[in-house]
This record gives sequence, C-alpha cells and structure tokens, in this order.
Amino acid sequence: MTIMPIPTPTPFKVNVSDSLLSYINGRVNTARISGGGVKLPPGREWARGIPPDTMTHLQEYWKTKYDWRAVEARINSHLRMFTIPIQHDKEELTIHFVHHRSSRDGAIPLLFQHGWPGNFLEVEKIIDSLTNPKDPSQQAYHVVAPSLPGFVFSDPSTNPNFSLLSIASINNKLMLYLGYPKYIAQGGDWGSMVTRTMAVQFPGSCVGVHVNMTVAPPPSWWRATVVFFWFILWAIWTGKDKGGKLGRMQWWMTEESGYSEIQGTKPQALSYALTDSPIGMLAWLRDKMELLIDDDYKWTEEESITWAMLYLIAGNSGHACIYTNFKGEKLKMFNDYLLNKRISKDVDFGASIFPKEVFNVPRWWAKTSIAQNIVFWREHDKGGHFASVERPDVLVKDIRDWTVAMNPGRIQELKKIGKAKL
Repeated sequence: MTIMPIPTPTPFKVNVSDSLLSYINGRVNTARISGGGVKLPPGREWARGIPPDTMTHLQEYWKTKYDWRAVEARINSHLRMFTIPIQHDKEELTIHFVHHRSSRDGAIPLLFQHGWPGNFLEVEKIIDSLTNPKDPSQQAYHVVAPSLPGFVFSDPSTNPNFSLLSIASINNKLMLYLGYPKYIAQGGDWGSMVTRTMAVQFPGSCVGVHVNMTVAPPPSWWRATVVFFWFILWAIWTGKDKGGKLGRMQWWMTEESGYSEIQGTKPQALSYALTDSPIGMLAWLRDKMELLIDDDYKWTEEESITWAMLYLIAGNSGHACIYTNFKGEKLKMFNDYLLNKRISKDVDFGASIFPKEVFNVPRWWAKTSIAQNIVFWREHDKGGHFASVERPDVLVKDIRDWTVAMNPGRIQELKKIGKAKL
C-alpha cells in the first residue's frame, strides 16, 4: 500500500486580475435595472425580490464609491489565508481556508464553517476575539475557517455525486492535515449541516459541535411517542404565530424557498446568468440577506457588494450545486446521515437560537431529533441568520460558554492537541 504524503498548506493572498475587475466594473456600469413592477404595500416591498430603488442605489454606489482593491487589501492584511490540495473520491480539490493560531496557552482547535449566501468573511468579526480574547482567563481557540468547495477560492467538484458527506470528509481531512486529530466545530446555515454531518461521520475527531441553525425532522411517533404528541400540541398552539419558530419556518418554506428549488434542480443554467451579471448576482444574494436579519441590523453597501464579488470571482456553479443535496439520491443520504441520525452522546452539542433564524426548533425537539448530548442551549431575544455578522460578541460568548459546558476530559485533550507544534 502506498502511503500518500500529507499535503502542505500554501499561503494565499486575494489578487483579482485587472482584466476580471475591469470586466465586472464594465458590466456594472452598463447594467439595466428592471423597473415597472407591481406596487407593493408598505411592509411587503421585498415580497417579490429586491426593490428597484434599492438596486439602483447599490448600482450607483458600486459605480462611484466601491473600491475592491481597498477591500482586497483589508482582507489580505487581516486574515491569514492558505490553500491545500485534498484528495477525495478520485479527484483533487484545492481548498481555501483561513487559519489563525492563538498565542494563548491552552487554546483549542475550532473549525468555523460558513453557508450560503455567505462566505469565509463570516468569520472576520469573531476571529480576533476567539484567538486572542482581551480577558486572559477566557478560552482561546485556533480557528480554521474553510471556504466550502465551489465557493470563492475553493475548487468545485466535477463529481455529480459530491454531497454533504463529501464536504464533511474534506473538512475532517483538512483538520487532520493541520495537526488537529480532535477538534470542535461551529456553523450556521449549510455550515450547521456540514458540522453536524462531521460529528456523525467522525465522532472520534469532531468531539463537539455548536450551531446557530437547527434543522430537524418532526419527532418520530414510534421512537418517541410522548414527544411526538407534545409536538402535535405545540404545533397547533404555536403554528399561527408568524413570528414564532414554526410560523417563521412555514413562511420561509412556502414563500421564500424558490431559490432552493432553482439551485437544487438547475444550478448550471442559473449560474450562466449570475456569473455573467454582477448586478444579477448582487440582487440574487442581497434578497435573501435582507430577509434573514433582525430589524436592528443593516447591511452596508460595501458588505453587500463584497459578498457578491466573492461569488463573481469564483465564476462557477459550485455555490448553487450545494442545493442538489435536497434532491434524488443525495436527499436520501441527507436524510440518512443528518436528519434521521442523532449525534452520539460522545459529542458535546450546543445551540444558539436567534429569533429571526428561519430554522429553529425547541430544545425538547432537538433532544429527540438532533443530538443525544445537548450540553448548551441558549435562546436570544434579538438576532438572525448571520449570527457572526449581526451579533459577533454574542456568538463568541455563546461559543465560550458552550466550551465551558463540554466534558472536561475532552477539553483537556483538546488543549494538549492545541499545544502541538505544526
């Protein structure tokens, strides 16, 4: 048997070519903003997508004020980035990731996974607090934040069977290659599903998972009869509250999930339009970004355009292809390895529940359907889908409090691993 050498990370800097930047800027300058739509009542302006006046404002900002080179320089100066080749299922993918080692004694390895319509910059507001807390008594972390395959600077897979399990395996290999045989993980959106899958597939390595989105099937009537009937009563009692957990979930699935169907069935067709039209990409992402935040957070023009830029730079359909996990055979695997399999008692699970998230379940439901060993659960009064962006300090505190609640023996083992020289 041939033993493959462990690949070495290569330092990475963002450096978009002048030709690509010129092309994008040219397309922004000449784009037409479609108007003449239906006049929607107050409070429903976003019901059919991003309003024309908002889009016109963003286009004007992009044309006259947005400076990609300044953003690029900020990213390169703040985040230490790398790429690494990882073999999976007979193909090699170059994976992009952020890796900040803490200088603190006792720091433990933490993988942070973004989702859609996000990107690796979701770690930007929390990484310094996690790696080097102001209070020396607080837990510190070695933070690894990979870009999902097909997102930004990570290669997309050419395998049509590439799935959530594949991403989980690649992430686990990444942590092992970096010298972290055991680690903990945190994620929202797809990141929550990837990290949960990692805990199911690799419980000996991924020994703790914290999420800020809790997707779960209804409790099983034959496995948890009492909880099932409690679920029925709870659904009847709370289902009409549009702002509650079940009401918000129902609203999202019935009125806002068209993007998932399109990306899950025709990701390639959609990507021709999005990667060729910067304004189209911005409108596609910004629509969902708006609906998933709490009312006290406002996306800046620079944030919105930068997130669109990171999808445009990639120039492929990989970001949309992740939604094929909800279709066909991959949906069966999604159910088998995520929805229908609880994380074992050997993994310490924690969750932060923010009210404007669209996939939230109560703790008693999660105990039956998500994880056997819930050591931390906190529900907040404010906050939405993008916790690390909207509520960075709150999320960091929750991650630390979850770590404190974890099995002390596991934490000590993680601290020993964190001390190892890379």
